[in-house]
Amino acid sequence: MKWNCSIATGMLMLTLVLLPLFAQDESVEGLIQLADPLDEPEFYCVDVPGFGASLDLDAPLSAHTCKPNADDELFTFNSPGEGQFYMDAYDLCMQAESAEAGVSVILNECSDEPLQQFSITGLGQIRLDSDDSLCLAIAPGDGTPTGGPSHLRRDLSIESCDATDVSLTVWHIGVSTPQ
Repeated sequence: MKWNCSIATGMLMLTLVLLPLFAQDESVEGLIQLADPLDEPEFYCVDVPGFGASLDLDAPLSAHTCKPNADDELFTFNSPGEGQFYMDAYDLCMQAESAEAGVSVILNECSDEPLQQFSITGLGQIRLDSDDSLCLAIAPGDGTPTGGPSHLRRDLSIESCDATDVSLTVWHIGVSTPQ
């Protein structure tokens, strides 16, 4: 119970600090980190699958062990437009495949496409503007080991915010190192 109170207190403090920042529509650069570490003590961050020559910009985004300062995990929120998540290294934006629960999240050329428009709630959920009952969620269950010594990955998707455990839908935006 003490751990849950500490996380709740930390999330409240982060919300009080970041909410005015998002309310001003300023750009925020850094990692998109799941607030709950789940089974990964180094936390999960939104990630482009692959590494180096195997980087796959056409594959759905996934959640992977956070890698601070790695181009394949660095996003800028509210750039190039309000509500967009932009990856400067690839000149692409995060986009839901459609406004339905269960769809993947991909990278696409930045545009006025409604599926590229997101809002951050006070709790830290990333909700799709075209249907705010839908939010970015990490898959339940255990992470799948990947190439690194402690690296894990999970799928990401757009899910019903109300039907998905909150531990899978609350994110820290603009993190520079996992917290």
